[in-house]
Order: sequence, then C-alpha cells, then structure tokens
Amino acid sequence: MNNEDLSTIEDVEILNMTSDEYEKIQTILGRVPNKLELELFSLLWSEHASYKNSRKWLELLPRKGEHVLVEAGQESAGVVDIGDGQVAVFKLESHNHPCAVQPRLGASTGMRVVNRDIFSLGAKPVALLNSLRFGNSDRDTARWLFDEVVEGIADFEKGFGIPVIGGEVFFSDAFNTNPIVNTMSIGVARKDELVSAVAKGDGNLVAVIGVPTGKDGIDGEAFVADMISDNETKSISANQMRNIESEKHLYKVLRKLIDQNLLVGVQTIGAQGIVGALTEMAARGNSGVEFNADEVPLREKDMSLREILISETWGRMLVCFTPENEAEIRKVAEAGNLTMGIVGKVNDSKILKCGRNGDADVEFPVKYLGLAELGPVYERERVEERKLPDSINVEELPEPDHYPAVVEKMLKSLNVTSKKWLTKKFSKTLRREAASTKFPSDAGIIELGEDKKALLATLDSNPSYFTSDPYNGARVSLAEAMRNIVCGGGTPLAVSDCLNFGNPYDPEAYSDFVDSVKGLADACKFFDIPVVSGNVSFYNQRSVDGKIEPVVASPVIGVVGVINDVEKHTTLSFKHKGDMIFLIGRSRDDLNGSEYLSVVHDIHKSLPPYFNLEEEKKLYGVINGMVDQKLVRSIHDVSNGGLFFTLLESSIPLDYGFDITSDAEIRKDAFLFGESQGRVIVSVSPEKQDDFVDFMVEKEMPFSILGHVTKGEIRVDDESYGYIDEMKTKFENRLRWWAEGKV
Repeated sequence: MNNEDLSTIEDVEILNMTSDEYEKIQTILGRVPNKLELELFSLLWSEHASYKNSRKWLELLPRKGEHVLVEAGQESAGVVDIGDGQVAVFKLESHNHPCAVQPRLGASTGMRVVNRDIFSLGAKPVALLNSLRFGNSDRDTARWLFDEVVEGIADFEKGFGIPVIGGEVFFSDAFNTNPIVNTMSIGVARKDELVSAVAKGDGNLVAVIGVPTGKDGIDGEAFVADMISDNETKSISANQMRNIESEKHLYKVLRKLIDQNLLVGVQTIGAQGIVGALTEMAARGNSGVEFNADEVPLREKDMSLREILISETWGRMLVCFTPENEAEIRKVAEAGNLTMGIVGKVNDSKILKCGRNGDADVEFPVKYLGLAELGPVYERERVEERKLPDSINVEELPEPDHYPAVVEKMLKSLNVTSKKWLTKKFSKTLRREAASTKFPSDAGIIELGEDKKALLATLDSNPSYFTSDPYNGARVSLAEAMRNIVCGGGTPLAVSDCLNFGNPYDPEAYSDFVDSVKGLADACKFFDIPVVSGNVSFYNQRSVDGKIEPVVASPVIGVVGVINDVEKHTTLSFKHKGDMIFLIGRSRDDLNGSEYLSVVHDIHKSLPPYFNLEEEKKLYGVINGMVDQKLVRSIHDVSNGGLFFTLLESSIPLDYGFDITSDAEIRKDAFLFGESQGRVIVSVSPEKQDDFVDFMVEKEMPFSILGHVTKGEIRVDDESYGYIDEMKTKFENRLRWWAEGKV
C-alpha cells in the first residue's frame, strides 16, 4: 500500500466533504487516506452514487410483491414476473441538468443511460416513455429546449431502434431554467436469461469490454445550471455522447455472451467510472477485487490511475467470468468490434485494491461505498410544519357567462392540447412493430409477439398537483397511473419512480421530497403495488429575481402492467354515433389543481383535486369487470383538463362529437373542467346499455348518463360548442404552431 501524498483537511474542503466524513474515512481505513482514496470516497459518497440524502426515506417505499423478482436497489433496474417464464425489466431515470444547456445531447444520452440499465440485466429493450417539463411557453428558451429535447429523443429512438410509445409534457414557470427530462425504458427477457451485476467466485476474472477508455468526464463542469452539485454532471465530449453505435455494439456482444452462458455478472460503467462499477459488483457479491489498470485498453496512453478509475467514457461494461471462458469471451468481444482487457481478479477479502505495476495505490472495503449496506445516510433539515392553503371555494370564483369562449381560451394552453404532433417526430415503423393497435389508449401497449399477452405502461405526474401539498400530489399521481393501466384493460404490476426536487440542503425542498415519498409509499401500500426501481434527482432549481428557488416538486410515477389477452385491450376512442356516454364516479364542486383554475382565473397554487383511495380501488375493480364482460366500447379516465377535454380526446380519433347534459347540482365550470379524481367516461352501445346499467347497480358504483356520441357536433346543455373538425384542428395543431413560432 502506497501511503505517499496523504490527504489533509484542506483536501477535504476542496472535495466538499465534512470533517466528520474525513474522520469516518480514517476510522474505516484505520489510517489516513491518500489523496486519491479521499477523492474516490468523495465521488462514491456523492448523492448521485450513494443516495445519502434520500436513502432513509426511500426505505419507506414497499419493495416486495407477488410478481417481484428483483427489488429496488438490488440491481440497476427492477424485474417483475409476467408469467410463462417471461419477465419485464424497467426503470425511470433523469437527465435534467445536462438538458438545461445541451438539451439534444442530454436527452439522447439520458436515454442511453437508462436503456443500458435494462440490457445489462439481460433484457431486450422494447419501449421507451418520456416525462418532460419546460418553462413558461411564452419564453423563447422554452421553445428551444423543447425542440432540442424532442430531437434528442428522436435521435436515440432511431439510432438504437426502440420505439417511444408514450409520455407526458407540461409547461410552467417553475421550470424556466431547469427542465425535467425523465425517461423510462422497458425490456423483456426469459427468466433464465437474467444476469446480475455481481463479481463473485474466488479466482474469477473481471474484464472491461467496449470502447477504449479516454479522459472523458474527469475534470470540469460542461453543464452549468443555476446550481449543480455532487459531481452529477461532468465534461464528456460531444462525440462520446453522439456515438450511439458503441451502445449498440455493447448490447449485441452482451446478448451473445448471455446466450452462450459465459458470464457470472455484468455491470455497465456510468457516472462513477470503473471504480464505481467495481465497487457495486464486489459489494453485491460480498467479495473483493484486485484491479490492475495496466490492462485497461486506453484511447490516450498517458492516463494516470486516477483518470482510468473515474473516466466516464461511454460504451463500456465490466464482465465477471470463470477463467476457462476467457478465450471465448475475447473472441465474441473482438468480433463485435470491442476492445477487451482483463483488469481484475475476484477474491473473498471484501476489499477493492486498485493499482498499476503490481502496486496497490487504493485500498478500501467495498461495503462502505456507494449504495452498499454501510454507505452514508443523512437526514437533512425540514420545515417544522407545512401550512396548507384553504381549498378553492368554487362559489367565490366568478362564473363564466359564455362557456364556449372558455373552451377556446383553454385550447390555447399547451398543457391540455394534444401532443399527437410529437409522434410525427418519432419512427412510425418502430411504433407499428411495438403496438399494432388502431386507436389510442390511456396506457401505451407493448405486444410481446409470442402469444396474446402484452405489457401496458404509463407515466404520470401533474405539476399543478404539487404546488402546495406534495403528499397528496404523489398519492394522486400513483392512482392516476394505475387507473391508466386498468383503463387499458391491464393489471398494474409494479412502479418505477423518478423523484425530481431542489437542493436537499434547502429545508423547503427537502420537505417536498420527504412528503412526496411518504405519499407515494402510503398509496403503494394501500394498493399493494411495489416500487421496483427509480432515481432521485436533486438540485433542480431556478433563479427568480436573483434568488435561487427549487422547481415545483416533480415526482414522476411510472407503472407497468400486464394484459393476458390483447383482445381485451380497451381504447379511449368513441366508435359509433348514437352510443351512450356514461360517467363512472361522482363529479364534485372542485376546481383545485385544475388547468382551468390556472388559465381562466390565473390561480397557480392550490391543493390537489379531490381524491379518495377507497373510491379509486373500487373503481379499478368495476373497470376490470366491464372489460371482462365487454360491456363498453371505450374507456377514458378524467384527468388533466377535466371532463370536457376527456370527452374531446375520445371524440377526435374518429371525428365524432358529443351531446351531453351537465349535472344541475354541480356548478358548470367545476363539472366541465374540474379534475376531481376517481372518474372515467365510457361509451356503451345501445344493445349493451341495459346490461351495463344492471352491472353498475350490482356493483353499487355511482354513475350517471351524460349523453350520446354525435356525428360531429359538440353540444353541452343544448348549446353548440362547434364541430369536431374545427376543434380538432386547434387541439392537434396548437403545439406545432407554438413550436414553429406561429402563436
């Protein structure tokens, strides 16, 4: 062990560590660390690597479930059993800070990161979804960021060949300088194809496979937002970020190695470089590794041990294997145009030793680093008590005197208008292969090809529901995501989350984080659905009049479900003139959290809309029964924009209209535009109407008849709001007009 160049307390300050952490490191090592060891501790104790500020609260999330094979934190992604020997592998990930300055590259590379997490477990990536937040749409920067992020998503989709099947987009002042760009990747595999990110087995070897290692992401900050900390983003060349081909080569080589059963474990190399990947593999295997930097294939020959260990060069992975498989693995790697170097040997020491020329310059126990069992855990300061605003009293708001004019005004909001134009940016061929469905649905569908089974997936989180009460905002987001799966005809299996918040050292931002996690945990436990993967992104903030403020709490909830008979996949489109339209659930005099409240009354902070866990659970069971008995032609949940825009979305695909009557006991604006939860609209054929009513009465579920599907006119309370062709043009083109600078 080389103890030259030992660290000092000044080094601790430079690395943004505390004196307490320095003392803890000395206790762990039983000596003073050298400067390189101290820097590696700093890297692996960052929030990005260790979740030190979030880990305590993440423990609240339920992880176990009937279908769960790999729990959150065990591997790079979660795994659920979907039956017949098949599994689904999925994860949500963020790439917010890079997208603030280099949005096209940031969005594309963010998708590479999460996609890599999927295929490194042995799964074939089959679908992507995105959740995006941008600033006020009146700002030119919002338009630029939006366009570049979308182009980056399209770049990756076409480059890797995985379809984007859904997502969401919101615009708000809260994201003016800090966009939120979250991606969920979903893969499928045979259960016996899964491989772990583990290094184990005394005498087994570890190799680095991929492109040669260079000086990427070692020093400097390429991405500068209002405040970026914890080494979350570091300088990586544009060429590295654009090179999707290297990722494809990795995937193809890994598939061959798995097919030939040549591997003990595999770990992709990410933001913490080789040292982070080695630490994770050894910790999972309860083992140790001796790392020899001399055998790492290098792009630049003058690289130091430090540079080799922390380089973030893209397109690399570590593989663990038995010595007798070395020759065959090298043959496969070289045939796939990848370099390979034997860089480590596994032992039972639980110590990672790193060096060159036979000397160990770094030596530390792996169980204290990163996400290992003894990694750092902190609880930061929170506000003592959150004061919630009063619920919005509908009667205290002026009621519109001309509702068609309200619809016209709301059609100008990018948060309620159609995002269909976005799909033209993506590959139609890939989408057809992934989901041969004729009509849109509340959840994206992924047909598996082998039988009638399919996966359903959705992302949900409305920023307006988090402006004052993140606890209930998170509960609503989970319920809506589950509702979307159920409305598509599926059964929700598990959750992946991406938790986007401000500075954890800001008591208000940290309170938002803790309350959101508590809300998500409570709702998941109520619905008995586990969280199998996810990500935490802190330091999302903006400058307001020279003051740094956190973005609105933005926990994004992804849910994956299964549908065993794709013929029962239900869609949201009205399909026949004269079909009856029913509302399931109760409307209420509630405008909290609604887009109507923001657009029409300029109120941007309120409680989330009405929500009740018991009502939601009962609703899911009723929908399941309707689907099984084929009682309805369409199902669509009432959410953003309220009942009117839900009906409009069901009308547009086949150019129908609707004629409805409002509820006399609910004020009309609350009835049409309120976003109270636990409601869906269904269309029912005349011949099934009696059976439907009997079913609803039997289930003791509140429901009401709204009206019927028309040939094309839109009418409410005998007043014409126009025709579907005119409204469709505005609804489907507003986003394009804005993106092109025409409005």
